[in-house]
Amino acid sequence: MSFEFTVLPDDRFIEILEAWVDSPWPKTAEDGYALRDRFGWTPSENKPDVFTSDVVPDELSAAFTSRQGVIGSFDFPITDIAPEEARGDSLKDALVIYRRFCDILTSRYGKPKRRKNRNGYYRSSFVTSQGVGVSVGARSLT
Repeated sequence: MSFEFTVLPDDRFIEILEAWVDSPWPKTAEDGYALRDRFGWTPSENKPDVFTSDVVPDELSAAFTSRQGVIGSFDFPITDIAPEEARGDSLKDALVIYRRFCDILTSRYGKPKRRKNRNGYYRSSFVTSQGVGVSVGARSLT
């Protein structure tokens, strides 16, 4: 089955990086809510730290975690997920997308500090000059 990913545009990815990653840390949960609202993402009714995203606007697909009011992580999709019947065929396209986002991160933060490529699971982790970690990954869900 043929499947075309919905992919976050490069300029939007950079805008999100600048707001979430490159701006001062630590960030509070209140900072997270303000950024969520600034980007137009809709929160869950009962969990404001879980919300929609650009590439999956009709589902709760992004979130941040916080402890004692300080954000520890922020997760958001850069693509949607291929339907089950297309997953085996979609890995090649997913890897092209993954590499493109790795290139963007490399141009901003230098070489990844860690890379993983095992059994259809790919992940690269970068660290900014502020010590903020950024990871991007792709995996085969077959």
